[in-house]
Amino acid sequence: MEIAKKILGIAFALNLGFVVVEIIGGILTNSVAILSEALHDFGDSLSLGISWVLEKYSKRESNSRYTYGFKRLSLLGAIINSIILLVGSVFIIKEALPRVLPPGKR
Repeated sequence: MEIAKKILGIAFALNLGFVVVEIIGGILTNSVAILSEALHDFGDSLSLGISWVLEKYSKRESNSRYTYGFKRLSLLGAIINSIILLVGSVFIIKEALPRVLPPGKR
């Protein structure tokens, strides 16, 4: 199981590196498509990072306060990832909509 955590960490680092490159490229080319992809990949990076951290904590033993243990941290990670994707989608729509509308309607 230790190898899975290591691979998850490597995937997180690589994906985050691609995000940086895409943001720079999107800003330099003024491309909403590239910035949208960067935001999408950033959401993926956050998902990987959250999964990586919560995987470590979910293995903790139960105690008097958390009698079930910490296994439900994966559900918390899914909720956080959903919120990140929703906020990112709203941002992309906000940025793209004015570019689709005619100049007089902006």
